[in-house]
Amino acid sequence: MNLARKHYQQHQAKSAAETAAEFGTMQNTNAYEQQLMQLNSDKNRLKNIQSKQNKVELKRQLLPNYKPYIQGILEVKPGVQDAVVTEILVWAIDIGEYDFALDLAGYVLKFGLKLPDRFERSEACFITEDIAEAYLKVLKTDVAISENDFYQLYRLDDLLNDESLETSNRDMPDEVKAKLYLALGKANMRFIHGESELDFAYAAHAQKFLEKAVELDDKCGGRTDLNKMTKLFTKLQSVYAPLK
Repeated sequence: MNLARKHYQQHQAKSAAETAAEFGTMQNTNAYEQQLMQLNSDKNRLKNIQSKQNKVELKRQLLPNYKPYIQGILEVKPGVQDAVVTEILVWAIDIGEYDFALDLAGYVLKFGLKLPDRFERSEACFITEDIAEAYLKVLKTDVAISENDFYQLYRLDDLLNDESLETSNRDMPDEVKAKLYLALGKANMRFIHGESELDFAYAAHAQKFLEKAVELDDKCGGRTDLNKMTKLFTKLQSVYAPLK
């Protein structure tokens, strides 16, 4: 898609969003109907693919076609139900494009948009569980990681604790939220390489998140790591943060 086409689609989406904000629905706006028609066509293509990996790859190829529309919607934020926005949120999480997914998640949770009918979990539950489980899966491997790789986990934590959002829109089972804190705890552990002051800082963060995880769900699998981090934190605290 060339730049002029992207600009046109984004402009169309903004106009549709402004109309939707006035009338309370995206229905019958040209930009929305066009994107919905394209989305239904693409979903039919996906239904004909059996391999999960191949489905993910096709979503990765198709998602950029929807970004101009999404950008236009997010610029105006009409706050009305939008089947394109919620489906693309799912796709973004499926393909691991979490920065984009969290941009959409913030909008969805703020205005209480509903996921497609096939989802039984709440929006906050789906977003948290799928992102946290993806990171926990990575953390079980020896794949090299950087702090930037886990920035999205902190963004997700901030979103779920954003008091400007309705509490009901952020609600989920404790076991699901525990997965997020378990991932944050294990992520911080990956950066501990010795007993330096930096290691002390990572141990403190790891202990904090693992305590939250175990408090929410004692069976989350974080107890052993928590005991380890508590011992390390206590040991390094006497060196780098002596009690006064």
